[in-house]
Amino acid sequence: MFKQMLKDNHLKITPQRLAILKEIQKFGHISIDEIYENIKESNPSMSLATVYKNLTFMQEAKIVDEVKLPNQKQRYELTKSPHIHLVCEKCGSIIDMEIDNSIQALRSHCAKVSHYKIKETSIAMIGICPKCQ
Repeated sequence: MFKQMLKDNHLKITPQRLAILKEIQKFGHISIDEIYENIKESNPSMSLATVYKNLTFMQEAKIVDEVKLPNQKQRYELTKSPHIHLVCEKCGSIIDMEIDNSIQALRSHCAKVSHYKIKETSIAMIGICPKCQ
């Protein structure tokens, strides 16, 4: 799956990129530091700079997305259909919630009212997850 994603986006298939993508898939939402810590033992030649560089390339190719959350380091996820993030303020867990065409309607409304040319949408809702309640 990952090899084809890289190939389709004209990126070289490297062990580093495959390892990064596997970590993102495994955790869903993960920071650069967490990716690096998790793969450095099995990839001793990989530096933190290599992780940064490869994430940048994969972001530009729309294979991964940066998740910007209030009061947290940015995280990364595999690119998927538009969704919002539900974030637990106690344990920090993040889950995705699919929402049909509501995001597009909200974007259109905001663009019309503000006269902004909206490039991307990032929505996070902060609360307390069922486990922490």
